[in-house]
Amino acid sequence: MLNFKQPEGQVARWLEILQEYDFDVQHRPGHQHSNADALSRRPCFTDECRHCLRQEERELGPLAAAAYPAITIPEREPFSLEQLKEQQKADQVLAEVRGWLEAQRRPDWQAVTFQGPELKVLHSQWGSLELHNDVLYRRWRAPGAGVDRVQLLVPRNLRQEVLHWIHGAAGAGHFGNNKTVRRLRQRFYWPGCRQDAELFVHCCDTCTAQKGPNQRSRGPLQQYLVGAPMERVGVDILGPFPTTETGNRYVLVAMDYFTKWPEAYAVPDQSATTSAQRLVDEMFSRFGVPEELHSDQGRNFESRLFAEVCQRLGIKKTRTTPLHPQSDGLVERFNRTLATQLAILTSRHQRDWDQHLPLVSWAYRTAVQESSQCTPAALMFGRELRTPVELVFGPPPEPEIASGPELDYLRRLRGRLDEVHQMARETLQNAGARQKRAYDSRAHGPSLAPGDQVWVYCPLRKRGLSPKLTHHWQGPGEIMGQISDVVFRVRLPGRGRQVVLHKDRLAPYRPMTPLQRTDGVVESPMPLSIDAENGGSRLRAGPGPGDTPQGRPVRVRHQPVYLQDFEFDDI
Repeated sequence: MLNFKQPEGQVARWLEILQEYDFDVQHRPGHQHSNADALSRRPCFTDECRHCLRQEERELGPLAAAAYPAITIPEREPFSLEQLKEQQKADQVLAEVRGWLEAQRRPDWQAVTFQGPELKVLHSQWGSLELHNDVLYRRWRAPGAGVDRVQLLVPRNLRQEVLHWIHGAAGAGHFGNNKTVRRLRQRFYWPGCRQDAELFVHCCDTCTAQKGPNQRSRGPLQQYLVGAPMERVGVDILGPFPTTETGNRYVLVAMDYFTKWPEAYAVPDQSATTSAQRLVDEMFSRFGVPEELHSDQGRNFESRLFAEVCQRLGIKKTRTTPLHPQSDGLVERFNRTLATQLAILTSRHQRDWDQHLPLVSWAYRTAVQESSQCTPAALMFGRELRTPVELVFGPPPEPEIASGPELDYLRRLRGRLDEVHQMARETLQNAGARQKRAYDSRAHGPSLAPGDQVWVYCPLRKRGLSPKLTHHWQGPGEIMGQISDVVFRVRLPGRGRQVVLHKDRLAPYRPMTPLQRTDGVVESPMPLSIDAENGGSRLRAGPGPGDTPQGRPVRVRHQPVYLQDFEFDDI
């Protein structure tokens, strides 16, 4: 204010008041002026205000993470020996094993043949069972280790809690099958603990939301064949690139599905007005209006202006499913080729890429396509475009027809167009069948039907959040309807919004829901069964008779015939 030549109004009155004081002006950074306008802000009386929490996190720094943890850890008192003893006594299998150890007498095999599989497994491990402070343990030595471990025999109603603290609690790490099983066997044991741990890891929602489901779906290839030029045109936006001297930053790409003829226009922005005006002025006015226009779900192509242009010109507008660029693979593949060619021709400052677009398009239009075995120029115009090779060596001679030169050219052009279009249809059909056969060989995943619960691939992009630390899968969603073989209408979790998604973005959802018996005891998610033909000496993982398998199936292991007279310890 002191440097103003002619101060007026309020500034002049401030200067008049300040003249009465002797002061020195000192600079103070802006982040230290948090108390400057504190009196002008009303206090926030809202409970759990997100703005206030974020402000406190910025001020406190690392201390805010401890005050407001992202994951709430349930409070759990440590188990005492008396509680473990009571839990084991309440378990029917462990209570009977306790009676054996207290009596120091192992019953005969005939006495346990009618019992369940867990009791038979513990009966075969009689020499490893011990009692310490009236609590059941199992002595076990890991393969390759020289020290014995004492494992706690876990009752049924504590197994899910043990698996949670081994795999999903704070500090457990949400590791995979091997690390989780190794950590479990350091302290605990029950028959079939490996299968239960693998199933728990497989059905962990936190792991699946971040790492993705193990069993993903991939639908078969859906062919869309066209038979004439300008029947179907695909459009897309490529960029952003460095701003050129003429102000261009994006490339508007349009491509004919039959002839593979590309059009690439340098545009300053990707707005709906710019895209529609370029397509009408540059492409539609030269080659005609297409019957169908295909694009992704960009806001410029889904706007009201673009829809109004398509309606006035009589164009059928179609679009891809979200986050599935394979539905417009022709244009996406050309974008890759275009970006590679521009990287080769562009200077180091990268501000002249728009000057090379005509040359790149010219080169692509005169190149033979693998699917049609013709050049885009031959399919579009019935003749080849002149290239630098023809300018140097001259064009090849063509036979003449007995008539005037105009009629000669017209007859030759019509015959050439009919011949090349017919050949292109046949080669495109064969190429499409070959591509579908190769693509479908990698198609896998279970069939989905309305009513199924699925995981949905929804990568989140938010300012200030790292995509590596966010969950990319959400679930469980519900399939509300099936539109085609690979397109479904899905209701997303949360607010229940319904969207149309491709099968590749879906995966079956497998919840961790333990079975409940009639007596109130929690059943193991993966039932166990004993090979009765071999004397019950081997544990077989898999669904028992009359049971419904939970989770993924497990291979049944049968004992060889020459080992039927031997007994083995489960390790």
